[in-house]
Amino acid sequence: MLRSPRLSAALAAAALLLLPAPAARAAGIGAFAGVMDTDLLEDSPVYGGQLEFDFFPCVSLLIRGGYADGFDDLEIKGPAGTLRAEEISLVPVEAGLLLRPPALFGILGIYAGGGAGWYCLPGFDVYSGRNRIAETDDVTDLVGWWALGGIELGVPSFRVFGEVKYMGAEKDGIDIEFRDVRDKGNLKADVDLSGVAFLVGVRIAW
Repeated sequence: MLRSPRLSAALAAAALLLLPAPAARAAGIGAFAGVMDTDLLEDSPVYGGQLEFDFFPCVSLLIRGGYADGFDDLEIKGPAGTLRAEEISLVPVEAGLLLRPPALFGILGIYAGGGAGWYCLPGFDVYSGRNRIAETDDVTDLVGWWALGGIELGVPSFRVFGEVKYMGAEKDGIDIEFRDVRDKGNLKADVDLSGVAFLVGVRIAW
């Protein structure tokens, strides 16, 4: 029995669709940028880079570092009253696991994951009223967690992605120490970096 060319082409296409899709390439390097919307980081720009390593099939280890600034004011509580800090920046370092199912037609992929992070607030200026009175030491004792979901598009070795990420990092009563003034007593601040980030980026996989 002879098959028509159209029927043969349809059967070949169906067979290709039934073949198992290749696992998404995870190992690689990337860069991202976006905005963070939290109580302290109100629509603050953020950007950074990432490394990704194959861990298990469809599971990868993600390591990210970045920088963000443009924070809202931070209140610092002292024995003489409340001081104010401005222009605070953030240096996040994060690690976690991502689940990457096989990409659709090798072009369109989705991913999700989560992990832990260490968040540093580099030294910043402190004001009493409009007067700058001191610069602080780095605040380095803030840790938290994060979870994200995203979508990416491109060829196996080069992809663009967009994602939504939630970060939970909050600590009350963090000690604030000054660099350039004498001891002013026990100064503390409640720091809350929890909130949502919207990121876009590129990724080169190998």
